[in-house]
Amino acid sequence: MIGPETPPGAAGGAADFRVREVREKPSGNLRRFSQIGRVLVKHGFGFVFDARSERRRSKGVREVLAPNFGIRLRRAFEDLGPTFVKFGQLLSTRPDVLPESVLTELQRLQDTASPMDFETVVGLVERELGASVSEVFDELDPDPLGSASIGQVHRAVLRGGETVAIKVQRPDARRRVDADLTLMKEFAGFLGRRLGDRLVIDVRGLVDEFEGVIRRELDYTAEARAARRFAINFRGSPVVIPQVYTARSTDRLLTMEYIRGTRFHDIEPLTMKPSERRRVAEMGAEAIFEMAFEHGFFHGDPHPGNLILTPEGNLALLDFGMVGFLSRGDVDALSRLFISVINRDARAALRALEGLGVRYDSEVRDDLIQNIGEFLHKYSGLSVGEVTLGQALSELIGLARRYHLRVPPVFPLLAKALVTAEGLARSIDPTINVYEVARPYARRLLSERYSPSALAESAQERSFEYARYLGEYPEQMRQLLSELADGELEVQLKHGGLEELVGELDVLANRLVFAVVTGALLIGSSMLGAFDLGGPLVPYIGLSVVSFIGFTLSVLLAAMVIFSIFRSDRL
Repeated sequence: MIGPETPPGAAGGAADFRVREVREKPSGNLRRFSQIGRVLVKHGFGFVFDARSERRRSKGVREVLAPNFGIRLRRAFEDLGPTFVKFGQLLSTRPDVLPESVLTELQRLQDTASPMDFETVVGLVERELGASVSEVFDELDPDPLGSASIGQVHRAVLRGGETVAIKVQRPDARRRVDADLTLMKEFAGFLGRRLGDRLVIDVRGLVDEFEGVIRRELDYTAEARAARRFAINFRGSPVVIPQVYTARSTDRLLTMEYIRGTRFHDIEPLTMKPSERRRVAEMGAEAIFEMAFEHGFFHGDPHPGNLILTPEGNLALLDFGMVGFLSRGDVDALSRLFISVINRDARAALRALEGLGVRYDSEVRDDLIQNIGEFLHKYSGLSVGEVTLGQALSELIGLARRYHLRVPPVFPLLAKALVTAEGLARSIDPTINVYEVARPYARRLLSERYSPSALAESAQERSFEYARYLGEYPEQMRQLLSELADGELEVQLKHGGLEELVGELDVLANRLVFAVVTGALLIGSSMLGAFDLGGPLVPYIGLSVVSFIGFTLSVLLAAMVIFSIFRSDRL
């Protein structure tokens, strides 16, 4: 049973939000910003707009831990539209940021959209290619192969007889994404100002990361470049990459070879021979490990819909809109991490994580090593085949979340790709041992790393780097001493919690003004009542009407002040 969509009290302050948003939002589409606010309030996130009480905001932040938080967040993204759905899909790849229950809900987000009518598709194709459809294609199937918020895919046949798949970008996609990105940035800043240090997630950093992802997805030339790079990397292997028809492609239209075969989610393993099941499973696992450990350039979304088993028995990869890049150092650190997990070496595993760019506060290092050791010791009695890669990576990322480790975005994306590949392989052949598939890649990389030629090259690179530092230090010291002598050296101090103090002073000043006004009305009314100068009187009471109105207002104002004090629990 799903819990209530809006927890009691969470949506309070909706009316106040409509007033405050005008004051706090600096620019942009006010109507859309208001819509975002209404959707968040509807799904129980109204606490982010409540500036009246520190206690209310703290209570609201605690609602993030509610069991139905993931459900409410998913529904909010669905109501906000395609750009936010894609943002939610990005968040679903970040187990270092969100708990598993929330990730599970966000993974249910589907980027679907109503298909464009065929006349619109024809118009877009002709505009991008600068020629009529009949001049370029012998056939263009009016029924789409797939339709999403950014683009739509159709099967077509070129004049030369080649069957292709064309991806056409929706005409309003870029305008809509640009507008939503602007609002997301402003809203991220709004959250930062409102919640401050209580906002444990770097929302602005996530929005910036998302902007890079979605802009690459909007640029079909980037996807074409990625496809060509994969084709070069997998040349001569059983992994098939569709050919890109560059002359028939633009930044809004992508024409690629149409791959025939069976998508992996449609494969029925029980109809295959055991040896064929093992071959196909190993082929899929080897492809992702080769990308990670050798190429340093990997497919970021290798789900079953993006993989095809061709009639020749080869593996075809599709959809290169989400890819990840690993430097040489990243690949080396990943190999060392893999080997350290197998060898159950906690300190080596932490050093490998540091090599991947993971950062942490120095005071938690000893506790972190101990927890990593306990994690590795838990599996010490199990054989390698009994431990899944997904379990190992999930627990490591759980430690990262517990100790607030700062993890580069490429690491969670790679972890998701590896876990997806493992699940894919096991769905075809449950007996496959992906550790054994990956071990040769990692060991070969490590042996290459410690070969005499590699060590000599590393020593040469470091010597050049140290020489450059030695050459720069005198000039840097001269600049520092010069600024110190001229009195131009500046030290910037950042005071934490000052905004909260200003908010408390604002509330205190408001109460003081109410109290002064109440006292003035009370004293003035008393004086008017004591010195009766004539005029109409209130029946049955005997007070002048002016004096009675003054007394009434002073009582109401006093009641409001007392009520606000009791409500804040600060008598």
